Amino acid sequence: MSTSATDPDPPSDAGTGRRTVVVGLLADPGLPTRIAHRLAEDLPEVLAAQISNVVDWAIEVVDEPFEIATSFDRVIDKARSRVEGTDWDIAICITDIPISTGNGIVVADVSMQDCVALVSLPALGGVRLRHRTRELALEIIDELAACLDPALPHSPDGAPSTSEHRPAIPHLARRVAPVDRDVDIELVIPRRLGMARLLAGTVRANQPWQLVVGLSTALAGAAAGSAFGILYSSIWILGTVLSPWRLVAGTLASITVLAVWLIAGHGLWQRRRLHGPGQLGDLLNTATLLTVISGTLVFYLALFALNVTAAALIIPPEYFGEVVGHPVGWVDYLRVALMATGMGTVAGAVGSGLENDATVRKAAYSTREQQRRAGFGA
Repeated sequence: MSTSATDPDPPSDAGTGRRTVVVGLLADPGLPTRIAHRLAEDLPEVLAAQISNVVDWAIEVVDEPFEIATSFDRVIDKARSRVEGTDWDIAICITDIPISTGNGIVVADVSMQDCVALVSLPALGGVRLRHRTRELALEIIDELAACLDPALPHSPDGAPSTSEHRPAIPHLARRVAPVDRDVDIELVIPRRLGMARLLAGTVRANQPWQLVVGLSTALAGAAAGSAFGILYSSIWILGTVLSPWRLVAGTLASITVLAVWLIAGHGLWQRRRLHGPGQLGDLLNTATLLTVISGTLVFYLALFALNVTAAALIIPPEYFGEVVGHPVGWVDYLRVALMATGMGTVAGAVGSGLENDATVRKAAYSTREQQRRAGFGA
């Protein structure tokens, strides 16, 4: 667990005559924590400008994983119990758990009585996360500050409340929470509009680019396979004579082999379906597929860049021309690198089979998604 604050020693009420409102950000590890620290940089100034400048705003960040609940829609209970006993006036808990209820895709749950809110980061999508999370946090703090002190949202200069002039997150709607949930308000996006955004946010939270560095054995196999393609002259000839569609087909086939090998060979597919509107088994499987495909593409492009460089450095143009029987140019080097990369990717797939399942899950999923799948027997 790590903590931080914008002001390690906030001024006391007695010393300044001003009240200090403490906003706590409790964040899951990984992307939620990084977003929370960025919010801590932005919020004090923005809160003073848009909500109230008659108080001092102190932002504290705590990096601590939520306990994995057996039901996603009870996660706010874990958040509520965690912040009990703190000196926070308002608590915003940021998680990368996707949540869905009968009202739609849940962006945030708000408990007015406890001044606690839970933000589901994937529902905000895969781009402009810092901006969208800040806007959502302002809306939540505006709501909870009014509950905390009805006079608080209005500054002496008459600045309007944030909800009056701040652009809303597209399609965000306020709904009364279902009666079986211990929250007051849900901020939701309609399911038909929000599923694509939720999927993009889940893939973003998984950070697919880390596959490039997370699979050491696969990388070793890919390097060995690529070296064979770069050093053997028969591959040069084949690379220069193959038609473009065959090169493209070979590229797609090698990427598919690695992606399927990772998913099927290491049990990344959700075998046990989760039922209920708040449990998104189908979405998690789709996110797995897109995460692995995206990571494999990054893997392939990184390997291709290395092979282009290696081919240009190792293969002399004159000798290359003698072997293939015609003068060569940069297109010929790209073709050889493409052949070598396809071979290396297939070799990397074989190498990934030697990785243990925990290593592959760590490379393919965020910390919370690893724990979630372990908890649900994926």
